[in-house]
Amino acid sequence: MARWVARWRVHQLALLGLIGLALGCRVPAPTVRQGLDYGFRTPKQAFESWRTAVQGDMLAEEYRCFSRRWRATNGGVTLLKYGEARDQILEQYPHLQWAVHQAEPPEELDRTERKSLLVSRIPGPLWVKDRYLVVRMFKQGFYDLWVEDPPLQPEYGDQVDDLFSSQLYYYDEDMDRLFVIVSDFSAETGLANADSIALVAAGWEWKIEDFGIFTEDELPTDLDLGSLE
Repeated sequence: MARWVARWRVHQLALLGLIGLALGCRVPAPTVRQGLDYGFRTPKQAFESWRTAVQGDMLAEEYRCFSRRWRATNGGVTLLKYGEARDQILEQYPHLQWAVHQAEPPEELDRTERKSLLVSRIPGPLWVKDRYLVVRMFKQGFYDLWVEDPPLQPEYGDQVDDLFSSQLYYYDEDMDRLFVIVSDFSAETGLANADSIALVAAGWEWKIEDFGIFTEDELPTDLDLGSLE
């Protein structure tokens, strides 16, 4: 009888431990502050925006966080196909939502004019040793298009690899600004009749080119984690 009670207590403690682990791994909804800070002006802001989208399980916003190059490399992923692409990501990283939420604020280990390398430590409790979230960012152009009677959000939007080589914009060196010839822009994009275009906005954004979750032993050899210690 005593042996049976002891076994029952062991199983009970194990069950309680599993329940505690599950509760500890629950991901809360994004906060209002996270929503207010959403954007892609810097690599770290883009990282935090991805965290917000993943944490909130917002597929359309997750899709926005990825660069043209990532979409092309993964078979020409579109917004309609992102659900399938995300399923493949989750097969490789089943605990992605929890890991991205749990990741510490990233450190920028390398930066060029249009590329950035961010690394963030992911502490437990899902694993004994810390893991690291490595995100490679790419700075690319974008444009948004408003038509007559525009809604609060642009009716159209797209990404371009380089604003200056896209042939959608012209650069005025004296005024240090980009401008468009509306008729040319309309003909090139095919999005809207030139007479209905109310506003075209353009700029630069940082987007995810690639990412991975690694143990310290799996990290690329050229990464220096000294600043993370």
